[in-house]
Amino acid sequence: MTPMKRNDAPVAASVRANQRLLAASGVLGGAIGVGLVLVLIPQGEGAPDMVDLLHAPLPAWFAILVALAWGVALPLIAWRWQRVVDEHEREAYRDGAVAGFYVMGAGAPVWWVLARGGLVAEVDPIGLYVATLAVTGIVWLYRKYA
Repeated sequence: MTPMKRNDAPVAASVRANQRLLAASGVLGGAIGVGLVLVLIPQGEGAPDMVDLLHAPLPAWFAILVALAWGVALPLIAWRWQRVVDEHEREAYRDGAVAGFYVMGAGAPVWWVLARGGLVAEVDPIGLYVATLAVTGIVWLYRKYA
C-alpha cells in the first residue's frame, strides 16, 4: 500500500527517501548525543552539563566511533540525500549553505581579530560551528516552507 498525503495523493518515492534520510541523520545525531551523555556520566557526579559535553575528555574508542559516524556515515547520508531531493529543496539547502558559509567566512576572522585585540574571548570553534549550522538550518527552513 502506498503511503498517502492528507489530500490522498500518493507520496513520491523521492519524498519518502528524503524523509528516511533526514530521519537517519537525526537518529545518528541523537545517538551521538546520547552516547556523549552516557560516556560522560561516570566521569562526574550526576548528569553532565553542557560544559562537560563540550570540553570533557572522551575515551579513545568513543572518539574514534563518533569521528567515523560524523566523518563517514553522515557525509554518505548527506550525499544520498542530495541525490533524491527536488530542485526546490536543493535550492533552499544551497541558500542555507551559502548563508552558513558567510557566517563562518566573516564570523571567524572578525571574532579572531577582536580576540587578538583583547575585545572578546578567544575564538570558540564549537560556537562558530553551532552558529553556522543554525543559520544554515534557519535559511533552509525559511526557503523551503515560506
